Amino acid sequence: MTTDIHCHFIPRDFLDFLLREPGSGVRLLREEGECIDISVGTRAFGLNPIFFEVERQLRRMDELGVERTILSLATPLVNYQSRGADARDAAMLCNDGLAEAVRRNPARFGAWAFLPLQEPEMAAAELHRCVTGHGFVGGHIASNVNGLYPDSELFKPVYDMAIRLDVPLFMHPVNPLGREYMTEYELTVVAGYLFDSTIAILKLICSGTLDRYAGLKLVCAHTGAFSLALRARMQREVDTNPDLARRLTKPVGEYLRSLYFESVCFEPEMLNYARHVVPLERIMLGSDGPFPLGEADPVGFVQRAIPDAGERALILHDNARRLFGGPAPA
Repeated sequence: MTTDIHCHFIPRDFLDFLLREPGSGVRLLREEGECIDISVGTRAFGLNPIFFEVERQLRRMDELGVERTILSLATPLVNYQSRGADARDAAMLCNDGLAEAVRRNPARFGAWAFLPLQEPEMAAAELHRCVTGHGFVGGHIASNVNGLYPDSELFKPVYDMAIRLDVPLFMHPVNPLGREYMTEYELTVVAGYLFDSTIAILKLICSGTLDRYAGLKLVCAHTGAFSLALRARMQREVDTNPDLARRLTKPVGEYLRSLYFESVCFEPEMLNYARHVVPLERIMLGSDGPFPLGEADPVGFVQRAIPDAGERALILHDNARRLFGGPAPA
């Protein structure tokens, strides 16, 4: 079953809730035809009805040759400003909306749980609720949470819960640091998100976090951003930095090989490079839809980049089936 592990959905009840909450900073600027423009704080985002409508999502999947999609909340509404019970309740509302989409179409959809990471104990509890109660495949985490990167020990409850449940976490960029310098030309989206993901991945390696949570299954968006291309440069830093060398138990490349990735990178040669840095069994199909900057033809991209049919099958469906569980193909 061809499975897209990186596609976004916004439960309409969740958006309406944020629009009613003065502290959310979310405003509806325009809703007309195919345009749904919102602002979050001072930042404006252009969306479309596919983000909100299950039937439109299904039609998009059919057009792209995708049989199953793992839904996650769209980045503009991934927000970690609220605290305490407010944070928990917002996450629960979002996840219950995702769960309804999955319940109505269980063969076509799965979901990543949106976690209130600013409250790690609550985030761990919400991950448990969504996996055991809704059947979600795992949790959706961020490249940074209000400037705190995922190597922080504050996130220990979330990692412990993911390991306990034996489910993966999908790390997606959000609100990259330094975005005030990338306001022109959509550079925040084109480059800033990837810079932030790269920093997050390298921090996880160099801090020893991946050693401390050896059982953690971490899936990195956008083919790991620039982390795979920086493998040798980061290793050179380790080799010339005695403090860092003492902290790590294996080469940088071995840590990268322990992670999972999806295929949104746009350059066929980049996907081929990735499959030589990490096992092909660690790469899965992604689209980043329905954002305009997502991969327009995700299945075709993998088919063009990977000539061997057996290797393509790993990316298109086999690897996701093994990671998430499910019956072997007939």
